[in-house]
Amino acid sequence: MMPTARQQKTSEKLRIFSERFKAALERSNFHFQDNEIAEKVGVEPSAISNWRQGRNMAKGKNLRRLAEVLNCRTGWLLGGKEDEAADVLHRGHTPHGKDTWQQRALAAEKKLAQLRKGLWNLLETSDGLPPPQETLGASSLAAPGATGPETVRARG
Repeated sequence: MMPTARQQKTSEKLRIFSERFKAALERSNFHFQDNEIAEKVGVEPSAISNWRQGRNMAKGKNLRRLAEVLNCRTGWLLGGKEDEAADVLHRGHTPHGKDTWQQRALAAEKKLAQLRKGLWNLLETSDGLPPPQETLGASSLAAPGATGPETVRARG
């Protein structure tokens, strides 16, 4: 039985993604095992194997993380031309001057990762203890069970 046009198109997309993924790995000089790449991207090692073999492809946040780890563009991984994607991302805007939702989502994800890293660094340098209650003011971040005046105001 002949594959449908839709099946052929899907198969072609998987092939291109697989080729671009392997090329990006080589270009990045990554000589990691699948489990090391998987850890960096935040997926199971089987996903990396499936991407290499063209069984499926990264999507959504996994695609963005993969592109970031491999220092390439998501559009290129999906089969777009390198220089077209570079031009849009270099300017940071679409040709009409507005950020795409993908660009905003990627920027927000990067900021969130930076915030998390900063918080972890802060916790590590302060022996994991939260800052004194006075610095938080009437925040709702008071420790559970705390009975100080700040906590009463925050819960009131």
